[in-house]
Amino acid sequence: MSKDYKFCINQLEMIADSKKSSPEEFSNTVNHAINDLFSHLNKLIATRIENALKENNGFQLDSFSTEEITRKFEIPSQLTALFFGDGKRQDNMSNVRVEKLLDNLSFPLLISLVLAGSTLASTRVLYQNRELLNQFAGHLGKNQHSNRALYLTDTLLDKNGVSTSLSGKLKEIQRADLPVDFLICDASAESAPHLHVVRPISEFDVQRYGEQTIRIPDLMEIARIFYEGGYDRVVCSTEGPMAVVSLFIQQMFNVPSYFFMHTDWIDFIKHTTDLNQHERDRVRRWMRALYNRYDGVFVLNSEHKEWLTGHEMDLKEESVFLTAHHTQPRDLGVHKIPKASIISGATDNTPVLFIACRISKEKGIFDLPEIVAAAKQHIPDLKIVVAGSGPATDELKAALPEAIFLGWQTKKQLAELYLSLDLFVFPSRFDTFGNVILEAFVHGMPTIAYNCKGPKDIIQHQQNGFLVENIQQMSEQIVTFFETPSLRSTMSQKASVRAAEYQAEPIMQQFLTDMGLTVPSLYNDQKTVA
Repeated sequence: MSKDYKFCINQLEMIADSKKSSPEEFSNTVNHAINDLFSHLNKLIATRIENALKENNGFQLDSFSTEEITRKFEIPSQLTALFFGDGKRQDNMSNVRVEKLLDNLSFPLLISLVLAGSTLASTRVLYQNRELLNQFAGHLGKNQHSNRALYLTDTLLDKNGVSTSLSGKLKEIQRADLPVDFLICDASAESAPHLHVVRPISEFDVQRYGEQTIRIPDLMEIARIFYEGGYDRVVCSTEGPMAVVSLFIQQMFNVPSYFFMHTDWIDFIKHTTDLNQHERDRVRRWMRALYNRYDGVFVLNSEHKEWLTGHEMDLKEESVFLTAHHTQPRDLGVHKIPKASIISGATDNTPVLFIACRISKEKGIFDLPEIVAAAKQHIPDLKIVVAGSGPATDELKAALPEAIFLGWQTKKQLAELYLSLDLFVFPSRFDTFGNVILEAFVHGMPTIAYNCKGPKDIIQHQQNGFLVENIQQMSEQIVTFFETPSLRSTMSQKASVRAAEYQAEPIMQQFLTDMGLTVPSLYNDQKTVA
């Protein structure tokens, strides 16, 4: 036998030896053996796939563009060539020899699928009458299953907006001891109250997608945590590997499942690729199939709710819930700093625009050169400060040579910038919410943004900021803002007032209610966000 499979024999021997002991020990040994076998087999699969990718003559994974993935990832044509032997080389996204790869994966993949499938099927049989048993337990007044959700996400500690919002949600869950626990897959993070951490079977970086690391979790380990934690529903907030895990758990334990939509992938593809409508529809159909598998989908703006319940996505009105991210309390230990410490030669009267985001095309950052140039015709000493990092940093520096680029900033550094600079400019048409808008509001900084998606639900036009339709209007309103001192003061005050309407308690209260979870007593008197 190949040394790659000797661990299988070891597990089988342990099962055989345990039969000499008590039935309980035999049962426990079988359960542990199944989990260990599944984990080892998936690590072997991951290793062989990684080796196949390294040996191929095509693109490496980190060089894939969205167009290549969408246009070339044609599994049916690959399998047709394999099974019907037409002798033609197919142009797939990695030029991997599919027949050789499948040959290397046939045994571990087959056994892994058998283990996962049999575990899912047997457990589902046990839980197929979950609703009836819950009603019966309620009637008896005892042995009720705990109402608790397991929240799965592929990102929590990364440097992106989704991680920031999820980290804030976790802090509130920990603070109020809410009936929700997070679970992430990470190689170095440690478990904490309301946070489970599983180690990845494999991981790889995809530089074109936010310097994001894709981590493959151990499916059986997560299923074990779900069972032992007494959870009765599952939530997922990213369309990566954890989405697959959430649907597996949904079917395995016959529980309600929910999805939290953070990213508009259709808009992302539209603004970062040259795919046509037909090609973008491939992604839309995949998303529709995915979202329809969930009992409910949480969205962050009214525009997305209308889209999901419209003809393109066709989700039921009652299964789409409008929610929001909540603000983080302002750090009163952070104070305003002189503009001269940021911009050489500046005074406190120097007009300064500020933007903090991932520096990439979909964020609309390449509107900034034209916006700033038009505004400077009326305000010659106008400056702009850029915080953040991303793949388009060098290109933006070339287009905005007079801008101050600060790179990635800590939470404290960002707070100082919000307090010290004048107007936050947000040229993105891509963001589903806009955490940075609320961060600016918390510190009394008004915001100017395009009238779309997240911003139009947060910004109140000409009260705490501006909502505009195009570049020209954005530059005109910037001029109006700096030429009207009374407006600047009023907007700053109203920005702080608007931020106070996004407190954690009412938002989390509605989030729990929409999932059917019991709302803690300390939340009962709170009102929902406007």
